[in-house]
Amino acid sequence: MSKGRVFFSKFMIIFGYFMAIVYVGLGASLFLKQVFPGIPPNLKIAFSLFFIAYGIFRFVKMISKHQENES
Repeated sequence: MSKGRVFFSKFMIIFGYFMAIVYVGLGASLFLKQVFPGIPPNLKIAFSLFFIAYGIFRFVKMISKHQENES
């Protein structure tokens, strides 16, 4: 495997973890009243729960794939 492919592979793994954290952070920030005050509260709660659940799903999926590759 060339150095470019190894670097890109490691970069995408780090980027995947970063995006999982971004999704959870975005979902948590949507719970605040100051963030997007014009959106109805029930819609904000639905989107925030979706983003948090999706971020956790991605994080768990990446961890399980990493553990599977180590075995």
